[in-house]
Amino acid sequence: MYKTTAIAALISFALAPQLAFSATPQAKAINGTNATDYDNLLLPWQAAIKQTTSDLTGCGAVVIAAHWVVTAAHCNDVSKLGNMVIAGVSYIPQGDFSKLDAKYKFTVIKRIHHSAYNSTTFENDIALFQVEESMLNVAQPIKIATAEEEQKAADADFKSTWVQGSDSKANLIASGWGDTVTKYTFPSYLQVVKLAGIPDDQCNNTIDNNAYFVCADSNIADLVKDVCAGDSGGPLIWQNPLNIADTDKGIRLIGITSNGADCKIKNDNQNNPYYQLHGQFTQVSHYRDWIEDTIHATEGDNSFSLNAVAAPTITKDPFIVVADRPSAKTQPADSGSSGGSVPLFGLFGLAAIGLMRRKGIHQK
Repeated sequence: MYKTTAIAALISFALAPQLAFSATPQAKAINGTNATDYDNLLLPWQAAIKQTTSDLTGCGAVVIAAHWVVTAAHCNDVSKLGNMVIAGVSYIPQGDFSKLDAKYKFTVIKRIHHSAYNSTTFENDIALFQVEESMLNVAQPIKIATAEEEQKAADADFKSTWVQGSDSKANLIASGWGDTVTKYTFPSYLQVVKLAGIPDDQCNNTIDNNAYFVCADSNIADLVKDVCAGDSGGPLIWQNPLNIADTDKGIRLIGITSNGADCKIKNDNQNNPYYQLHGQFTQVSHYRDWIEDTIHATEGDNSFSLNAVAAPTITKDPFIVVADRPSAKTQPADSGSSGGSVPLFGLFGLAAIGLMRRKGIHQK
């Protein structure tokens, strides 16, 4: 296990890769695919947070109630991210949000990150944003995995199916509008990527305490898959096999994109184990009480309950329809492909090596 003190420099927030919009056609997230290839609104809980000074998404988020999204604590930076949440849509016109119908835009009125968030270790990397208008006309909240039953079932699933160095079961899906690696540009189409859950004791990352995280990586041994810069705060979903017949196909929010190796470097240096750190996602089930308590305190009453959130209705099962391999593989970037620009949140830890990849949906 790598130690935090040894290679903390390899980790960075990696929210938004660059501020300038590029009209250049964008590659898929590291070996991800367009969500709209499968359904116009495959993941009705998916949301994004607009950057402060430009019409680009900077972080992902997840709708969990009519007026609330959950995201990563490191996304709670008003100097980088503005007060607009976009929800209920799979296509976001990067560079010109005037082309996006107003019904998908929601004003943030409250931002609350976990008081014990540690920006060095990423422990408690979770935040809640409250929006002014209800999102339920265009989006549907997702149910959060329970800690005692569903999280334990997921952990058992990971333990029995993860095989280091070999193909493993694709039991997780991550999604977002993050950097697509080759030119540090954001895709307009929501990207989805299948991943494999990794047991805590086999998670190869800089953080020793994996109790706060769900660990994941590519389920295919010869294919790099991961989230990337700009995907931070977005959802990692798991399917409860006992609830597949339900209207939500048993889909549960199990993680929030938090940290990992720079996806570009990981993709370009696939034979170098130094760059092949697994991804870590905030284990949301651990924070169910914090979420409810925070919403109660903010709204001034105790009526909200995660258990009472209605299950969304989806027509397509993402674990069935999402492709395990993309039609076109993400190629290593050219040496000059970044154009000299610095990933937005790399400014926090750029001096360290530049492994900035706070998940933007790239397969690392």
